[in-house]
Amino acid sequence: MDCNMSTDALAVDEGTIKNLIPFNELFRHQFQEALRCCEQISAPPRKKLFKRGDNDPFWYYLLKGSVNLIDEDFNSSTLNAEDEQCLHALDNQPPHRYSAITTSECLLLKVDKQRLDLAITWEQAGGYDVEDHDDDTDWMSALLDTDVFSKVPPANIQKLFATFKRNTANLGDVIIKEDQPGDRFYVIEHGSAVVSKRSGDRTDTLARLEAGQFFGEEALVGKTTRNATVTMETDGALMYLEEEEFKQLLEQPVLHHIKEHELETLRQSHPDMVMVDVRLSGEYKHFNRAGSVNIPLNKLRQRSAQMDKDTCYVVCHNAGPRSELGVYLLIKEGFQAYLLESAE
Repeated sequence: MDCNMSTDALAVDEGTIKNLIPFNELFRHQFQEALRCCEQISAPPRKKLFKRGDNDPFWYYLLKGSVNLIDEDFNSSTLNAEDEQCLHALDNQPPHRYSAITTSECLLLKVDKQRLDLAITWEQAGGYDVEDHDDDTDWMSALLDTDVFSKVPPANIQKLFATFKRNTANLGDVIIKEDQPGDRFYVIEHGSAVVSKRSGDRTDTLARLEAGQFFGEEALVGKTTRNATVTMETDGALMYLEEEEFKQLLEQPVLHHIKEHELETLRQSHPDMVMVDVRLSGEYKHFNRAGSVNIPLNKLRQRSAQMDKDTCYVVCHNAGPRSELGVYLLIKEGFQAYLLESAE
């Protein structure tokens, strides 16, 4: 973006932003977090916003004025802020297919794409499925019985358990706190904890975790902040891995990647293979991969109960950390799932 464009404190009416896609599908707390990713930009006529072929870290929404989009053959089309297409960011399919040049005084909303993805991931990653375990459950055995750990290569298992560190915990200790950065993966060795989440002015209890159950991994996979608070309801002990240990010993071996040129081979062995797009519905409708199905990340757990465990799923890599978390959640639920690598 040209350096002589002016950047002002965000003064755009929130109602205007709420009409934009995907802001229109965000919950209140999520929307407030997303606003932190935005700033208002003023641009005079004949200023270049972005160049065709660039991978811009920002999205630009046209709020007032008009912009020309110029393709590789120098064909030009004009967008006015009142056009329905301007509910979406200008040319938001990376890399840019067009160059964008203002044709009048313009007011734009500049959005940090990565931060917005994290804000969306943060809220959509919530939810826990809980199974009861006896108090004397052996935490190692319980862990190995889960779908995620059953996919860890045998060579990694010994190193994994040797790497775990132990912390004692007391009744009332807050182990992880909602909104805080994620830095550890936890397993309850013994004792129990409750999972809670803020909802407006109240706090809702989501689940009770006991020996052998684990938590904290979704913030590490999704590269976002904690989506809930976990508090000890008894004295106990926790086993934990630091973030890099978790990624090296658990996430990387479990999250299977697939390249574009490998899709056909996978389809031959799995004719019922399904491509999944975990973005919000407005994002998906604007542009999507032909033949893919849209299951937003925040609905993936619920929908997984109706999904076929014999089907192979490939998650499109067009939603940043949401895509990675989507693959992890499918694997956690016992599905065969892959992350389609970006073609870039």
